Amino acid sequence: MTAVEHDTDIRSHVLARIESRPDEVWTPGDFADLGARAAVDKTLQRLAAAQELRRIDRGLYDRPRTNTLTGRPTVPDYRAVIRAVTRRDNARAVIDGMTAANDLGLTTAVPARIEVLVDARLKPIKLGSQEIHFKYAAPSRLYWADRPGMRVVQALHWMQDMLTQESERKRIATTLRRLLSDPKHGAAIREDLRAGLSAVPIWMQEFLRQLLSPTAGPEGKP
Repeated sequence: MTAVEHDTDIRSHVLARIESRPDEVWTPGDFADLGARAAVDKTLQRLAAAQELRRIDRGLYDRPRTNTLTGRPTVPDYRAVIRAVTRRDNARAVIDGMTAANDLGLTTAVPARIEVLVDARLKPIKLGSQEIHFKYAAPSRLYWADRPGMRVVQALHWMQDMLTQESERKRIATTLRRLLSDPKHGAAIREDLRAGLSAVPIWMQEFLRQLLSPTAGPEGKP
């Protein structure tokens, strides 16, 4: 195979992989099985130059798409960006409580600044009107990093004051019970929360224990 044919082969495989998950954000390391790092880097750079890919930040690429209503490029999904950053830098990450609550449908508040605790020193990434700010944290603050229950724990930390109101407590419990019953992800989240129950504050243990009870009702009470 000639050098040109090899580069073309890498290009076609890169595009095929990206097309299989068009909402994802990619790093050169995601294509390490396709060829040498220099060849992969060159392929990604050429695809970005041809506007077939968008370079979001150092070593971060996605498939650009256009909003059908505005005709403007869509903003990359911050969750996909964070996942890609942790792969790129081999980092562990925990997102802030408001972002976690929004992800879980517990609040409609959308943070303009997404704070991510990480065990690496990283620069902020601007995504349209939002900014992902990476804050270096000690390992003790990253217990829930990359775990299924992370968003639930972070969201509850942020919503602690709301849990003192009966109506809010009921609403939050109902939403989380629905999440824990999800056929695809529910079991993993339940088991993770049970395994890490001793790592959360007492007030959260009591709330989660009710939700995790096999006999709990829709409000998280037996």
